[in-house]
Amino acid sequence: MKAGLCAALALAICAVTAAPAAAHRESTGYLSLTVDGATVTGRLELTAGELARAVVLDDGDGAVRWREVEAAAPALTAYLAPRVVLTVAAGPCPLQFAPEGVVDRDDGPAIAIALVATCPGPAEPLTIDYRALVEVDARHRALIRLTTAGGTTAAIARGAPVTVRGDTAPRVRDFVATGVWHIWIGLDHVLFLLALLLPAVWVRRGRGFVPAATPGAVARDVLAVVTAFTVAHSITLAVATAGWLTVPPRLIEPAIAVSVALAALNNLWPVIDGRWAAAFALGLLHGFGFSGVLAELGLPPAALAPALIGFNLGVELGQLAIVVAVLPLAYLARATRAYRAVVLLGSIAMVAIATLWAITRAL
Repeated sequence: MKAGLCAALALAICAVTAAPAAAHRESTGYLSLTVDGATVTGRLELTAGELARAVVLDDGDGAVRWREVEAAAPALTAYLAPRVVLTVAAGPCPLQFAPEGVVDRDDGPAIAIALVATCPGPAEPLTIDYRALVEVDARHRALIRLTTAGGTTAAIARGAPVTVRGDTAPRVRDFVATGVWHIWIGLDHVLFLLALLLPAVWVRRGRGFVPAATPGAVARDVLAVVTAFTVAHSITLAVATAGWLTVPPRLIEPAIAVSVALAALNNLWPVIDGRWAAAFALGLLHGFGFSGVLAELGLPPAALAPALIGFNLGVELGQLAIVVAVLPLAYLARATRAYRAVVLLGSIAMVAIATLWAITRAL
């Protein structure tokens, strides 16, 4: 029984550590729209690599260049026209598309495409039916920013039409699922949490560990560690998303990878007694990593607050799900040699993959 539990934990760790370093961000398009009477103008940003899988952009030289994007304008329009559809009460709003430039985003270079539409009536409320790139990634979604005379709001379109008004705040629940999924596919965040959880069923004795005697001792340790991590990343998530302090992804992404390696190394050579303090200090880095999703929308405070609350709540729920899945198995197996092997080999694997991440992200 306990050997089976250890095997389950080992398989889970192997599955996570086998994933590529680039698997970090959900496939996302950014759609910014401004309404002025019956006219809608805006910009759509799609990751260049994903767009090139849906529309032929490369002329064969192995790289997508701006001249190639310009030449592919008719193909882009033909692709996007049935997949980005705006509708108002009086009927559909015919859209025109024009490549605008290449922009740098946290998840790589993106193609910016200008949009303009004249609707048959007032363009608010506006219904957006967005289905771009779903054939490339079924989980692709659009983060939408809508500005009207009544204000600015945000919404998420994922395979179904959404109706938005500028004078209505973003719905918290719309961003909860985004937060949950963001931490689940953020493998560096998952590994960091696993590195903290695996030794939580033990108690430090000298330079090593012994199994915890009671569930209460484990619960107190996990509560302290998870709370510290939650508070830390919530602080930097809010600060970075609001634009008060930003750290370039080229710096923060390698630093997050290093934090995973440090947490795992502490399982191999215990140095830090108060793991909650390490969870807090290193968790500050992870908050900057979480912030990229909402920061790129550039929402004003009134619209940012509900989106941020929903996203952060989703991150916490995703984190809680990981704790609930891992901790009972770890507790039941804590006194076995097999579990010690899981922690040892799992931590070595984490150090190795995190080091690889740090190197590849820094290059």
